[in-house]
Amino acid sequence: MKMKHVFTLAGAVMATALWLLPGVASAQNRIFVGTVAGSDLDGLARRVAEVLAASDGSRWIVENRPGSGGALGFDALKGAAPDGTTLLMAPSGALTLAPHTRPNLKYSLSDVAPVSRVAAFDVAYVASAKVPATTLKAYFDWVKQDKSRAIFATPQFGGIPHMFGIKLGRAAGVPLDNAPYRGGGSQLITDVVGGHVLAASSGVAEWLREHQAGTVRILATSGTKRAPQLPDVPTFQELGYKDLTASIAYLLLAPASTPKATIDTISARVAKGLTDPKLRESITSQGFVVDGTTAPSTVATDLRAEHKLWGDLIKDTGFKMTQ
Repeated sequence: MKMKHVFTLAGAVMATALWLLPGVASAQNRIFVGTVAGSDLDGLARRVAEVLAASDGSRWIVENRPGSGGALGFDALKGAAPDGTTLLMAPSGALTLAPHTRPNLKYSLSDVAPVSRVAAFDVAYVASAKVPATTLKAYFDWVKQDKSRAIFATPQFGGIPHMFGIKLGRAAGVPLDNAPYRGGGSQLITDVVGGHVLAASSGVAEWLREHQAGTVRILATSGTKRAPQLPDVPTFQELGYKDLTASIAYLLLAPASTPKATIDTISARVAKGLTDPKLRESITSQGFVVDGTTAPSTVATDLRAEHKLWGDLIKDTGFKMTQ
């Protein structure tokens, strides 16, 4: 998913370069991001850096550590002093799902302390408008008529949208096969719109424009509430799938041994900054649900529960990371 219009690659690179110019004082405070500049995660991290800087006049920079599926960002955080001057922005799945599918990872939940659940987005299950079904039930009735239709695309093999699709198929009694697109993006969208792939499971934001245009249909979303951008689209729970919920949160993390008082102070500064109406609107317009107010201890509890949920699914299905 790309955050269009708000966070641009050129702006991100320029912002990073500014701190490297001769005569510009280097910042003591850093937010690591395990992706390239210009990604949605990078853009959100830069917004958080602006919020923290505005709260007390401190200086914050974003350092990109792309590679190894985001693991380099965690490596950088693990080596940092636990004093609140170094943080990491990362997706929740890197802590709750990846450890089960990538056994060679060198980090785990025990290496981090949650500071803030900055924002999150739901998973959408989408059908091409070329599919003669306008509801999830009608879609599965149609798929049951021909097993070759039981294919769904995802932006990543082994990611949360992929695992969610597996859960959905099992819950509906219709095993679904995955067609992963590395990184998702325009090709995935083009192929679903064109009917080359008949369905997809990925972040809500990727499909807002196409859903509104009528070239795809978002059949349901994975939150406990309807996505604010899609008030007319039901959740899976509303459709009778009581245990079928998931979201992908973008988390602000600190080294594990960071003092609680330090974490609480930073968390409160982020929460206050995220109350700005214009900032909230700009983030929400990209498909996110803004949070920031959930207590760090609650975020930690939720992460442990989600870690167990995905771990149980991986064991139950025998899923192996073969790609």
